[in-house]
Amino acid sequence: MDKYNLTFGIEPTDKYNKAKQDLIQALKSLQELSPQEQRVLAEEMFGMAQVAVAMDMFSKYLGR
Repeated sequence: MDKYNLTFGIEPTDKYNKAKQDLIQALKSLQELSPQEQRVLAEEMFGMAQVAVAMDMFSKYLGR
């Protein structure tokens, strides 16, 4: 359990707002990664064929 924090919070009950909140949190988490970590995560999530597209999307959002 060294790599986890126990948290307490609230969560929307409707699917749309839950998805919106999750996406915002995911984008914030991506900003905390180095470019190399972002690439590795993109490769894991999207596969090698989609890495260029995903990295372009991340770069545009993160303003790099």
